[in-house]
Order: sequence, then C-alpha cells, then structure tokens
Amino acid sequence: MSLPSGDEIELRGPLGGHFIWEESDGGPILLVGGGSGVVPLMAMVRHRMLRNAAVPVVLVFSARVWDEVIFRDELIGLDDRRDGFDLVLTLTREPARRPSDYSRRVDARMMVQAVERLPKAPKLAYVCGSNAFVSAAADALIGAGVPAGIIRTERYGI
Repeated sequence: MSLPSGDEIELRGPLGGHFIWEESDGGPILLVGGGSGVVPLMAMVRHRMLRNAAVPVVLVFSARVWDEVIFRDELIGLDDRRDGFDLVLTLTREPARRPSDYSRRVDARMMVQAVERLPKAPKLAYVCGSNAFVSAAADALIGAGVPAGIIRTERYGI
C-alpha cells in the first residue's frame, strides 16, 4: 500500500514493557533466543555494548542451521571481544561449527552450562522465540535451577 505524499501516519512501538533490559537493572543476565526471537535480545546486547556496560551476559541462540544464525558475524565479533559477553550457539539440524557450541535443542543441561559461564547466578533471564521454543527453554531454565520469578518471556506464533 502506498500513501500520497504529505499524508501523516502514526506508528506504535512494541508493547509489553516487561521485556526490556537497562543497565540499571544490573546483572548478570542470561538471554535465550530461538530463530528470529534473537532480535529483541540483540537489542539488549547492543544496548549493553553502546553503554560500555560491564554487566556479564550469556546469549544462548538456537537456530536450525549455521546459515540461519541471524546476526551471526556481529555476534561472533562481539564474542571475540571477551568483554563479558559470551555467545553460545546451538544448531538443531547440523553439527556445531565452534568448539563451545552445541548440536541439539535447548535442554536443562545446556542451561546449567550456560549459567556456569556467568560469574554468579543470573539476576534476570530473558527468553524469546516461538511458543514451543519459549516453553521448552523456560522449562529448561527452571530445570537448571533458575528461579521462575526472574525469567521474562516473549512469544510469537502459534
């Protein structure tokens, strides 16, 4: 649809303000994303970087295959900086390409290992992805001993 020049439109941003992180919220934080669910998590990662925040962050990002890892080069570049950001990729349909990554779906054992990468227990955990992914990842976090009260979720799809 195109609009004539001069027409005004009103845009509205995302709803659900509980799914944001600000430096004042502290950390460490654990981020878990599936597919395009990484997009709001990436906004948090970029915010951390732009603010030069020292808050430790682990991002567990699940994708089917290497070529579907959204923001892959940027994320690997951030991981290589070794400034408190730690990237964990898990590919569900092909072998992992990096030694610290996984070749399976997110599970409680993976979440235990992700938490162990942080200097202390996470203050907050954020999970975003499809309904099925978020349910599985949140259950895995709880199975790993992460308190349900610190887990924030954002879902899409059916």
